[in-house]
Amino acid sequence: MNIEEIRKLNDEELVKEQETLIRNIMENRFKHKSMQLSDTSQINKLRKDKAKILTVLNERKILKRIEQEEKDNENE
Repeated sequence: MNIEEIRKLNDEELVKEQETLIRNIMENRFKHKSMQLSDTSQINKLRKDKAKILTVLNERKILKRIEQEEKDNENE
């Protein structure tokens, strides 16, 4: 999943995708420990996707905070 695809999703979809990724990471870790996972690089790819989602969510939170502060400053 690339960053452009992630940025197109809304916040609710990002949270759902994050939950799915967390579940997949955990499942792959169990498979890896039980020697059932053939592509061990998949775990790192999923972790990086999760980090991208968290980054976009945090960016949006910061932008909302900045917009709110600007509105508050205009009202003063």
